[in-house]
Amino acid sequence: MTQTSARGVYEVYNGNQIYYYLPDGDLIFVGSMISKDGTNLTQESNGKKMTSKLAGLSLDKALKIGAGKIPVVEFIDPNCYYCRQSHAFFAGRLKDVTLYVFFYPLSGDAEDKIRHIFCTSDKAVEYGKVLSGKLDGKEPLNLCGDKDAEALIAAHREASAKIGVRATPLFYIKGQVVPGFDRPVIEALLKE
Repeated sequence: MTQTSARGVYEVYNGNQIYYYLPDGDLIFVGSMISKDGTNLTQESNGKKMTSKLAGLSLDKALKIGAGKIPVVEFIDPNCYYCRQSHAFFAGRLKDVTLYVFFYPLSGDAEDKIRHIFCTSDKAVEYGKVLSGKLDGKEPLNLCGDKDAEALIAAHREASAKIGVRATPLFYIKGQVVPGFDRPVIEALLKE
C-alpha cells in the first residue's frame, strides 16, 4: 500500500491492477485517478509497474516481424480496431523497427485467428493477412492441433498474465509503456 497525493487515499496494487483504498470508511475504489492538469496518475503508476516486468520479459516466444534496430514489444488482439491501425502504421516501418508480437485475445474468434497464424509455415505473412482483415469471414482458418502452436498460445497467455495486460494494444518501446495506439507518442519514441 502506497500513499497517493490525495490525503488519506492509498494505492493498492494486486500484481495486475491498481485499486485505491480509503481507510476512513473502509472503502475501495476502482478506476483512474486523474490530476487537475489531466494527468492520468493511475495509468502513470501502472506503466511504471509494467515497465519493470517488460524489461525482464523473454522475447523468444514472441512472433518476430521486421529487421529494424528498434525493438517494439506489442500485445494485441487480432480483431482490435486500434491493433489493426497500429499494424498498418508499423507495416511501413519494418526497416527501422522489429516487432515482438504477443497475442492477447479479447474478442470472439480472436483465438482462432491466433491459432491460424501459429499453424502456418509463414507466420509473418499470415499475421499481416489477419491484421489487415483479409481473412475476416472469407477463408477457412487453419486450426491445427499442433503441439508447437499450442505451446506458443500458452506462452502468450502466460506473458500477458505476467505483465498484467488488460487491454490492447499495449506497446513497450525504448523502456516506456504506451497503452493504446497513441501514434504521436509512438512516433516521438521512434525518433529518439
